[in-house]
Order: sequence, then C-alpha cells, then structure tokens
Amino acid sequence: MNFPDTRGARAAILGALRASAPATAQPAPDLSPYLDGPYGRGSRGPRVDPATLIAPFEAAAKSWRAEVLHANETGWPRVVRQALAQRGCTRVAVGAASPLQPGLDTALDGLHVRRFDAPLQQWKAELFDAVDAGITAAEAGIADTGTLILRPNSAEPRTLSLVPPLHVAVLHASRLYPGLPAAMAAVTSQQSDMPTNLLLVTGPSKTADIQQVLAFGAHGPKELVIVLVNDLHVAKEPQ
Repeated sequence: MNFPDTRGARAAILGALRASAPATAQPAPDLSPYLDGPYGRGSRGPRVDPATLIAPFEAAAKSWRAEVLHANETGWPRVVRQALAQRGCTRVAVGAASPLQPGLDTALDGLHVRRFDAPLQQWKAELFDAVDAGITAAEAGIADTGTLILRPNSAEPRTLSLVPPLHVAVLHASRLYPGLPAAMAAVTSQQSDMPTNLLLVTGPSKTADIQQVLAFGAHGPKELVIVLVNDLHVAKEPQ
C-alpha cells in the first residue's frame, strides 16, 4: 500500500506554530500556592517521617478497594504467597529481572511462573487468558491518596500490572511520601535522568457508565493487593 506524502503538510503546520510562538519566553508559573496547600504536602522542608504515613496510606488505599497486607523484611514472600493462595492463583507473571529477587522466587516456589522475558506477541494469549496474577515492585507510595508509583521498564513491563485479574504490588514503607510532589521529587532525584514512564495506580481498575454504576476490572485488574513491607528500622530513604 502506498501512503500519501504528508511531509509538506506537516512542515507547513509546524512552521505556522513556530511563527505564532511568543518572541520571548513566558515566565514560569508560581507553584507556591499549590506546594504550600494540602496537595503539595511534604514537598518543602524536612522529609515527613514515613512511619507516620503508614496508617493514612492504608486508609486511603482501602477506600479505593485495595487490600493492604503488612509484612516485615523477611516475611513478605510468605505474605505474597498467602495472598495468592487465598485467591486460588497458580499461574503468575513476573518481570524478567524483578527487583524483588531473590525473595520473589521463594514466594512463588511450586507455582507456574511466567517471566516476561520474550516479546508480548509471543505469549499474549497466555497472558490474557491463563495468567492469574501479576507481581510488581512499587517505586513509591502516596499517603494522601493511597496511590502507588510504579516505574515500568524492560525488566518489569507495565503490562504486568495492567492485564492479569490480580495485581500484587510490594511496597517498602521507607518509600512512603505524603503527597504527589514529594513522591515525584524523590523518585526523580534517585535517577540519573527523568524516568520515561511512571505509572500511578490507585486501587483496582474501575469504570462507571452513564448511570454511574461502578464496575471493577473492566480495563485492568479486578483486585489490587499491596504488601507493605516495614523496613523503617533498618533503612532510611535518601533526603
């Protein structure tokens, strides 16, 4: 099939946009009102103690119908396994090089584990039709909204948290932040450059029709289980 050459039209559109651009750069917006308000909490001054954020994070996450399970640093694989067993999950998808290793292998011993180590097209039918759960690590958590921040990459693609009916996310309490600005500042400061892909997850997948009837699992996982690992006694997040 021969497609029309649109390079001329694109050049004309881009040229018109460039010609209409302001001669001088616009001043940067003042973000102080937002950062000083309730939604910017924790973005300025000393970091809010993550120990004080565990309870509000759990309450917010539960309000969105996520389940929060508590674990310590040695026991979290057992908690993950219990969450899978309670739901009868035997076929689990994980990343090709999950940051949760080696504990994740312990949690999944004896189950059918499918690693995301091949192009999606090669096992798409299995992922959509046979896999019971996807397990990922969480980069951070936002206490005000009960939101998870995931940082998908080739080792742990975002499909793991979007397709299987159950999403199990492992979040360390040392990575809890009060609001989105504080969490984003922490996530980006730990990277050499801005991540190209961040995923915000607030509860399981949900949608509502025109009659405002809420349905879960229409566009992603029907259930979200957060395993919150209390590592505060041995680990501190960089300021």
